[in-house]
Amino acid sequence: TGHDDIIDLVLFLNGIPVATAELKTDFTQDMNAAVDQYRFDRIPKPKGRPFAEPLLDFPRGALVHFAVSNRTVMMATRLQGPATRFLPFNQGDHGGAGNPPNPAGHRTAYLWEQVWQRDSWLEIIGRYLVTQRDSKKKVTGFIFPRYHQLDATRKLQAAVLAEGAGHKYLIQHSAGSGKTNSIAWTAHFLADLHDAQNHKLFDSVLVVSDRNVLDAQLQEAIFDFERTKGVVATIKGEGGSKSGELAEALGGGKKIVVCTIQTFPFALKAVQELAATQSKRFAVIADEAHSSQTGEAASKLKQLLSAEELKDLADGGEVGTEDLLAVQMAARANDKGITYVAFTATPKAKTLELFGRRPNPEQPAGPGNLPAPFHIYSMRQAIEEGFILDVLKNYTPYKLAFKLANEGKEWDEKQVERSEAMKGLMRWVRLHPYNISQKVA
Repeated sequence: TGHDDIIDLVLFLNGIPVATAELKTDFTQDMNAAVDQYRFDRIPKPKGRPFAEPLLDFPRGALVHFAVSNRTVMMATRLQGPATRFLPFNQGDHGGAGNPPNPAGHRTAYLWEQVWQRDSWLEIIGRYLVTQRDSKKKVTGFIFPRYHQLDATRKLQAAVLAEGAGHKYLIQHSAGSGKTNSIAWTAHFLADLHDAQNHKLFDSVLVVSDRNVLDAQLQEAIFDFERTKGVVATIKGEGGSKSGELAEALGGGKKIVVCTIQTFPFALKAVQELAATQSKRFAVIADEAHSSQTGEAASKLKQLLSAEELKDLADGGEVGTEDLLAVQMAARANDKGITYVAFTATPKAKTLELFGRRPNPEQPAGPGNLPAPFHIYSMRQAIEEGFILDVLKNYTPYKLAFKLANEGKEWDEKQVERSEAMKGLMRWVRLHPYNISQKVA
């Protein structure tokens, strides 16, 4: 780099530098020292020098930079001096941040033993790394998977290959986990998955979501991750009916089909019929979308809900893909050609029952054999890593919120109809700017 204090480690691929690392030991310096070294000593364009540092400059330099200590790992894809943003690249420790103790060595040994292992590293560079571009095709950033994203997608692929089509998987990833990117990677990897005989495992992958901002964000991410043009279809109904567009996409062998919750009942029915009549195999990836109580999807759902579930809707609850999947799957229990993958931050009891995995599959669910998610990135870890706020530290009592929203007016004893009050409260919570920002994260 032209400095006496050279970088500790550089990873090369065919002679091209693709990653750098600053290594620290907790006995002398901690993680913050490595991060500060990148921010203040590894300047891509040092003052007084006519040229940028080739290794550190964006986008021609290394693709990712790691700050590594005995206990934790951080990473950044773009060095911007003091403004450089480092993200945790840790396994998590019993539901919290950091890494668990390693009886065989350092807590961070997984980085060089697993992540940097040759085949693993080649897969990350070749399949995970995504280049972001603006409208003028200028490179604006790189997307590098966080550890839980890498771990979840790899374990899911391995499980699907080992178990074959027709199983269910629950990915419980908190807000702030980068769920949109995780879904995009999952969709593309499942669409390209082949078995040991090199037979394609799925004819198509159906992705459903319906949070307006997230739906557009999810579609954009899936298109960004696309390596071959023309493999992704989005159902918008611009040229005719959505059902016709969907049938054409599924029948035409589109590898990935993205639809909304409004189209979902028809989409799921079409997928189930194709699986039953033509022996086609599909993967259905459901984002934890929540929609209003109006529209065809909601009306169909309400016809099949129990009295208790209808009461929950009356109290301001929402219709989501979890509910629709539960109803459809209960009606057709033998969908052997369909693999279901549900992404959610807060699974309901029904979702756990439907998608969760019992420690002992041969025994019925019980206190010692409760269904559990296939993979977890917990809310506690997201809070401790700084991706979301701890609501218990930032809550506002109802009375204070009422006074703030009503210009200091005191709480009165006016009686209101319970269901209308609950709907109003739920609407206020859903549309609060902070809540929306956390869902988009």
